[in-house]
Amino acid sequence: MPARHPLGLQSGAAPSDLDMSLSGELAAQGQATATTTALSRPLPPFTENGPDGSYSANRSEASSVAATVATTEHSQSCCLTPLALGDDDNEDGGFGMAGSASSTAARASARMRTNALSTADTSVSAVVANDIAKCPICLSTICEAFMTACGHSFCYGCISRHLSERQTCPTCCRALTSDQIYPNFALNQLINSHSGETQHPRSSNIVDQIRNSVESNQGLDVGDIDALLLVLQQKKLEMRSFERRFEMLTMRNFLIATQARKLDKIEGLRTELAMLEGDLQHVTNQLEGNAARSNDGSVDGILAKSRLALSLGNRLPTADLGAGPQVPNAVTAEDGTILSETNDGQHPVARAEQQPQQLLPPAPRNNSRRVEEHYADLESFYFNTRMRGVGGNEGLAEFLETLTTFARYEQFRPVATLRYGDGTANAAIVASIEFDRDEEVFAVAGVTRKIKIFDYANVIEQADTWNGLAHTAQLRRQRQKLAARQDWWNREVEENSNGGGSSSVDVGAPVATALQYPTVEFTNRSKISCLSFNPYIKSQLACSDYDGTVSLWDVSASGTPILNLGEHEKRTWSVDFSHVDPTRLCSGSDDGKVKIWTTNKRTSVMTIEGKANVCCVRFNQLHGNILIFGSADHNVHCFDLRMPKQPLCVLRGHRKAVSYTRFLSPDEIISASTDSSLKLWNMRTQECVRTFSGHTNEKNFVGLTTSGSEWIACGSENNTMYSYYRNLSQPAVTHKFGNCNPVTGVEQPEDDPSLFVSAVCWKNKTNTLLSANSQGIIKILELV
Repeated sequence: MPARHPLGLQSGAAPSDLDMSLSGELAAQGQATATTTALSRPLPPFTENGPDGSYSANRSEASSVAATVATTEHSQSCCLTPLALGDDDNEDGGFGMAGSASSTAARASARMRTNALSTADTSVSAVVANDIAKCPICLSTICEAFMTACGHSFCYGCISRHLSERQTCPTCCRALTSDQIYPNFALNQLINSHSGETQHPRSSNIVDQIRNSVESNQGLDVGDIDALLLVLQQKKLEMRSFERRFEMLTMRNFLIATQARKLDKIEGLRTELAMLEGDLQHVTNQLEGNAARSNDGSVDGILAKSRLALSLGNRLPTADLGAGPQVPNAVTAEDGTILSETNDGQHPVARAEQQPQQLLPPAPRNNSRRVEEHYADLESFYFNTRMRGVGGNEGLAEFLETLTTFARYEQFRPVATLRYGDGTANAAIVASIEFDRDEEVFAVAGVTRKIKIFDYANVIEQADTWNGLAHTAQLRRQRQKLAARQDWWNREVEENSNGGGSSSVDVGAPVATALQYPTVEFTNRSKISCLSFNPYIKSQLACSDYDGTVSLWDVSASGTPILNLGEHEKRTWSVDFSHVDPTRLCSGSDDGKVKIWTTNKRTSVMTIEGKANVCCVRFNQLHGNILIFGSADHNVHCFDLRMPKQPLCVLRGHRKAVSYTRFLSPDEIISASTDSSLKLWNMRTQECVRTFSGHTNEKNFVGLTTSGSEWIACGSENNTMYSYYRNLSQPAVTHKFGNCNPVTGVEQPEDDPSLFVSAVCWKNKTNTLLSANSQGIIKILELV
């Protein structure tokens, strides 16, 4: 038998049959070319078909195109109809010569007809895409088609922008307004359908053709299928090879990038190791030099020997104790230590306080635990300091200062405890604590509407007195407990011998808690939110309240304000005196305004309009015209009062309202926000230098204060006071308030989650800090 072509044509057909098939193919090709030529002509433009705004094509030209397509389809159906198989078959089961040729020609004609129709459809789509679906303005496919009253279609965005500048049609230049354009639903649907057709992958048509050919089983045998499978398998291998190459190239690029980053890290580690070795050698040389200079005659040698002798003298027996062991006259404390008494009955601690102290430096404290707790923070600061170009011993000296300052202090020691409330008020939240100009007195105010003035020296003196009484009472109770144990032992012996009864022993009642009374007390008309002492006039105090009033008080006079400034429309949150001009003060309110006042007028002299509630406002301590305020728009605004219309800068970085702002130095700002963070800003670069986190602050005013240019303190909503060092982002020292009894001041074991630290204030350039919580408990703490 003659060999079959994979597409079904016999290579050994008779010349007459071959001529017949070729003539059929040529006829089909000619008909397809005629159809394509007819359809490739541009479609007629749309014309208006009535007052309803509908549009249709020119009927005569559309009818001619349709007639051409119909004639072509009819001629193809008549000329290319598959011929029936012959009735006479060969003896070997094959078809006759005439039937085979007829079927081959029919199949070829059917294929040509399909190709012609697909070519015609493609031509129609191309005409639609090129002529109708193009926007005359952007020259792209129309998106959201709108047509004008003059019959032209455009993108809605294009025609809208054009009409906003010119009131004419872009195509015909007729007068056109925005109310004379209408949605073209028909064109929009046509474009969407064309887009949907073009989105189908071309491979799906090929798959459908192959599937139809295989399922119809028209002239296919095993050889054809094998040839087709071979072609598909080769194509599959090529595609997989391409995909594999793409994957390998992607992996190679990733590995190269990772290698480069790791090499950079290795180089950075080598640089850091070299720096560490140099600094370690420098410190070692310093230590060896100091050890060489500390000979027996030097001050360091004398102090070292004195400290060693003092430490050994407490443990070695003296010469007058050689007579034998003696019964020590001692009192056992609750923790098991022995409290010895001297012959005069005075406690050794009290006796040591009366004797002059020896001039010896304190022994070095082991702060390895604190360094280990903050190791990551210290390491980051060390490398940042050494790598930023400071160089030499200056960078090392800066880190050494930070390390020693941080390691020097470990905790806050309570010195005195005060109460803002009177013991009967349910709410005694302390809103503000401020020292006066000379830091001799401090004022406390809050929601009880009272301003209490305390003398700092008097408070410390009374606290020392009561601490001494408490210490004496503790010794007395310890002696009573020891006597009770001895008495109990004696009674046990007597009961065992005589069978007597039992009795109770009173070990003494606790000493009452001391009450600290203010030297002066004022009552305001409304709840107080902020206090500010005049930095020049010692007795002048300003306060802001919930009624929107700023009041000036004379703490040395009667309890009546000397001046009330009431222009704010809502609650006033902050007030501050200028350090350069003591007659000027500023205030910020919920009405979004910052007002500038003078003590000589009852009306404001300037108003700065903010965009949100103003929560805090502060003058620069060196530049009298520079003012900053934080607001509910999450930003810190800096203004120059000589140009109040526009801010000098706006510091952005907080995620919630800015509740407090303070100047750490003339060029550095500390801001607190309800996003539980503090931020240190550099005004010159307008960048955030460091972010402090660790405390909790989401809704309340918890206070903010600074000591010099190093220490920062704030409250927290977990009833704890947090203190930060400026070069470290984590808390350096904290102090837990606890749940204190508002009457007795004694701390209770259970915690109250509603309590929070509400106000803090450093005593300038000292280790003393005043802090208060929402329960009205005020503590004077010392950083030790």
